[in-house]
Amino acid sequence: MNKDVFPLLDLQELVVCLQSCDFALANEENISRPSSKYVVTLYKQIIDSFSGISPDTLINNGELLLESSGTHIDDDPVYRDTLQMLTLNKICFKFFEDIGVPDFNMMDLYKPEAQRTQRFLSAVVNYARFREERMLDCDQFMSQTETLLAQLRQKLDDHNFLQLQVQKYQELSTFADGETLGSLESNNRNLENQLKKLTQVQETFSIDYNNYKSNKRKLLADLESLGFELIELELQRGKLQRYSEADIDSLQAGIKELSQALEEQSESLSGLQKQHRNLAKAMTTFQTITAELYELLKIISTDLQKSHLQEVGILELKDQLLNNRTKLENLLTSGVAVKLTNLQTQLESRKKSIRELEETTRMEQQENSNILHSLQTQFSQEILPEVQKVDDHVENQLYGVVIKGLEKDMQELKDEFKKESDAIELEYSLLATHINNYMSSMLQRIR
Repeated sequence: MNKDVFPLLDLQELVVCLQSCDFALANEENISRPSSKYVVTLYKQIIDSFSGISPDTLINNGELLLESSGTHIDDDPVYRDTLQMLTLNKICFKFFEDIGVPDFNMMDLYKPEAQRTQRFLSAVVNYARFREERMLDCDQFMSQTETLLAQLRQKLDDHNFLQLQVQKYQELSTFADGETLGSLESNNRNLENQLKKLTQVQETFSIDYNNYKSNKRKLLADLESLGFELIELELQRGKLQRYSEADIDSLQAGIKELSQALEEQSESLSGLQKQHRNLAKAMTTFQTITAELYELLKIISTDLQKSHLQEVGILELKDQLLNNRTKLENLLTSGVAVKLTNLQTQLESRKKSIRELEETTRMEQQENSNILHSLQTQFSQEILPEVQKVDDHVENQLYGVVIKGLEKDMQELKDEFKKESDAIELEYSLLATHINNYMSSMLQRIR
């Protein structure tokens, strides 16, 4: 049983999909009987295409790094090839682990098997399809990233400007005045209190983020169970298609079961959508609190004059909050919402397939009824008169001639049998008379 999250494609479909992704090396003969040189070249092209980094470049950079660190690389080509193969194995393992295949090993490069190579390439095709579907979302993320980078540059410019002002004030100020030094210390204490409050808020955010991850795992488990139910529905649909011509009643019962299963999945989908809306509300609240924190950080950064370490801590906290926000947006957008959309699309396609199957079944029933009616008409018009003619022939010819001749012969045999029987009885009576006379004569002699 295939435990992977992606379907295992046959050779013909696999070659078509890989060639559509500009992998000209993909053909049925090489994939069905893969060699080490072929799979190494193909995997390098795949990683270069999807990762944007050439494995050969990474291998060469690794060798240069070893040489620069003082590690001597032997000039033996076998040793160098082994080192390159180990590096390529590490790159391929990381790449295939990211796309859902965690068991890539060195033997898949040295002695590749046709079945495992077909499985790895199926994972690549599945990743390519998912990547193509999510390109629009990536464009949206890129535009958001550019906007955030522009905002970050503006904030950095403001920070540098404020830093220059702080340095200017520090140069102009004289700390001979004790009152000014006391006010600075009080401001520093206030800043420390505010930082403690920010730390508490961050801990609250961490708790909320952990709750969000647990909810996400639960939703992913629900989505996985729904995916298994969809696979079972596809298997049931295949069975119904195979037995649609033989058993109409069982087909209709199967269609009812599929309809009930679709209704249950629709209810599950409604629940998931409700949870998604709750998560969206929580995300909106999180963004509002984050914006308030940004304003508070801005006020703190303008008031902060002397404590450089505290400024660094605030900047790190800001970066951490930005990272948390980006992660939450990515998880919310690319996780639950995408899978819910895909599940809704699959449910709609299954409903459409069932409606088409019902329509096909109804048309076949109508066609079978028409064929049966035509056969009954043909039987009554063509076959039934022939049967009637055969019955008439048997009754008139056979019964009238043959059977009557047989009856006549039987009667003659009966008459002959009766004559022979009468002759035998006559002879028997004469024999009995002679025996009686003989016995009487013998008795008289004995006396």
